[in-house]
Amino acid sequence: MSGKRGKIESLSPTEQEVYSKLYSERVIDTEDVKGVLGDPHKSAEYIKRLRNKGYLQKIRKGLYAVVPPNLIGEEFKPDKFLIASKTRDECYISYHSALELHGLSQSIHNTVLVTTKGWTDSFSFQSITYKFVTTKYSFGFEKMAHQGVKVSVSDREKTFLDCTRRIKHAGGLEELMKSLNNLPSLDWDKLGNYLKRFDEKKLYQKTGFILESLDIRGSEETLNKLEEKVGDKTYYLERGRESSFNKKWNLMIPKNLPELMRGA
Repeated sequence: MSGKRGKIESLSPTEQEVYSKLYSERVIDTEDVKGVLGDPHKSAEYIKRLRNKGYLQKIRKGLYAVVPPNLIGEEFKPDKFLIASKTRDECYISYHSALELHGLSQSIHNTVLVTTKGWTDSFSFQSITYKFVTTKYSFGFEKMAHQGVKVSVSDREKTFLDCTRRIKHAGGLEELMKSLNNLPSLDWDKLGNYLKRFDEKKLYQKTGFILESLDIRGSEETLNKLEEKVGDKTYYLERGRESSFNKKWNLMIPKNLPELMRGA
């Protein structure tokens, strides 16, 4: 197999202790190593030792995957969501990547979308691109257990609204509609509160149309409230498509939406 390193080097007692304490995190940064050692001046030394012996795999500067014991010396591909969750101190997995984590997406993408407050350069590792999206709407995320590690991800209601606002980041209209159709339910009070925080006429209108199209259980009262929020301005559900006018939601809707929805 490509990627074999040959003979596995043993660890010193201190190296073994550091490795064992880091292993539960799966993906770590230099601050994690400092926390384990209790001496910030030794972190670089022990990272180098563990890397040289194949127990740590560099992802990018300051970010490393902890290689499982049974894969030391073998080809190893760390989980993309565990990597994404450690890229920034304050970030959460969002948009189509959140749809994937919630088990809703129709397809698996090789780009992981991460929402942050500040700008961060995108990077690629093992054919996966990690793309950062800045926002002023940094709310509506939760901790989710993934492979035994807690990762930050937008909750279902915020994922719904984020993807509806920026359909491109959801993988396009067809992917969005079919993915959202897998939603078993939504917390309608939470959805309403999030809509108030966004305070965008366009989002009220797009949300109302999508909810009505998908006929998600329990949405009747919410639909009535959303209809009251419809403004005078007409918006496109998704630009770049031949569209027809929907009077109820004051939206231009792609004419081929029924075709896109087939099978949803």
